[in-house]
Amino acid sequence: MTSVLERLIADRPGEPGIAAAILRSGEVVERRCVGLADLAHRVAIGPETRFHIVSASKTFVAASVLALAARGQISVDDPARRHLPELPETIDRPRPVTLRHLLSMTSGLRDVLEIARLRGEWKPSPSRVRDLLDLAFAQTETSAPAGAQYMYANVNFVLLEEILRRLAGDADALRRDAIYRPLGLAGTADRPHEGIVLANLAQPYVADGKDGWTRATDLLGISGDTLTTSLDDMARWVAAFGRGQVGDLDLRPMAEPARLADGRAIHYGLGLCIRPYRGLTVLGHTGSQPGYKTHIAYVPALNVGVVVLSNREDTRASALAVEILDAVAGGFPSPHPAKTSRKAPHRAESLPGVYVEPETGEWMQVTLGADGVLTCETLGDSLWLYEEAPGIFRHGDDYRCDTPADAVFSHDGCRLHRGGHVNAMVKQKPVIYTPAQLAAFAGDYASAAIASHHEVRLAGGGLSIRYGLGFDRDRVFAMQPVAPDIFLVRPTAPGVAHRHVFRFERDGAGAVTGMQVTLDRLKGVRLERVAA
Repeated sequence: MTSVLERLIADRPGEPGIAAAILRSGEVVERRCVGLADLAHRVAIGPETRFHIVSASKTFVAASVLALAARGQISVDDPARRHLPELPETIDRPRPVTLRHLLSMTSGLRDVLEIARLRGEWKPSPSRVRDLLDLAFAQTETSAPAGAQYMYANVNFVLLEEILRRLAGDADALRRDAIYRPLGLAGTADRPHEGIVLANLAQPYVADGKDGWTRATDLLGISGDTLTTSLDDMARWVAAFGRGQVGDLDLRPMAEPARLADGRAIHYGLGLCIRPYRGLTVLGHTGSQPGYKTHIAYVPALNVGVVVLSNREDTRASALAVEILDAVAGGFPSPHPAKTSRKAPHRAESLPGVYVEPETGEWMQVTLGADGVLTCETLGDSLWLYEEAPGIFRHGDDYRCDTPADAVFSHDGCRLHRGGHVNAMVKQKPVIYTPAQLAAFAGDYASAAIASHHEVRLAGGGLSIRYGLGFDRDRVFAMQPVAPDIFLVRPTAPGVAHRHVFRFERDGAGAVTGMQVTLDRLKGVRLERVAA
């Protein structure tokens, strides 16, 4: 009889592959390993194969902070500047940024990885943790006040890992003592740079466009994400979520939804996602960088867990994990929204289009599927929204939306609620500029705060932009007008899938003086016009 994992995970002969496991009541009941860990040496993936788990490392970082708190060395409500005095005083206005804010992605701090992209650092490169810390310490402004909203930003865990290093001397030694040894995680270890050689390490691969594969560049330590682990070790870690404990260490605070400053609960705890799915809560985390894909999930009500580890870029780890949950859980109280969604009424056909918040440049493009589901492309991850009442659409418990959201549409706009923040967006008509009007935007723009330089040029009947001071100045991107004085850029570069919005500013006489750029994880960075 074909097992669940055999049915859902095809063989990968001669290719990078996948390792997956299913847990019931804390025990592995099924595992499957397919494909090769190393193409050059034809090494097969097995239960002992190590993978970089990327952002799923955040679960271990959070547990390490709790371990220090249990020893009395730290409190999750400590101001971050108590342990990192290099951070500017201005980040603590109107309230201090605490370790709890860092752990729950509610600090509002500018994400240094997004700043790096904005500076034109497109090519994957090895770890530059010191550079990222220096950049974080130089940011006197924030994307949002602490506790105001949820905003996933890797800078939070770059700072947390630095705090652990300063307090414990060796963050991984702390993890070995508090987590690895009590759980018997013999195959789990820190690998902050390529100079560290580990046995049984899977190599990361991306498609080469010629029906083959090429090894990706390791991106280590850029988001508190240096851990490597094996399938069986990761299964033991997921099982610990069910017990809520590792030795004497209480993990339960990780699974408690964090609250914003106004008291509203969000879908993230302390280094752990808390997402609804078909009427139940799923605890877990995703990890992704070129060539490494991870997803872990645990359903407390059913005591079922899933681990997916992969060394191939095309693996959709979270989608595979939810397929596995559907196949093995058998106890979700609600059907999948796709089975119950109805075709939206005729008036919903007027909703598709482009929506922009003029004051901030937040952007959304809405399409309506034949099933009545609205798909909303945003500056970050896409949203899938289901009609709840006339004009009101909410995310379904379908495991696709990383951030729960709802949208209230009116005749000329939409109020989008996402991550505890509201964007008042206006539906836009097509914007058409003459070449003379576009020429008014052309020029050089710079920001001392992020040490960037951007060149806007008129070419081929439209505007283009080149990001500067990075490593890849040959990359030029088109600027698409989406609203008056607001342009959308879709950077295409290795490992980059985000959108950037540039909102030009004018003086009283109408002359362009600068622009503000907004990304999903970085808001309102001003670029001064330095030359026309």
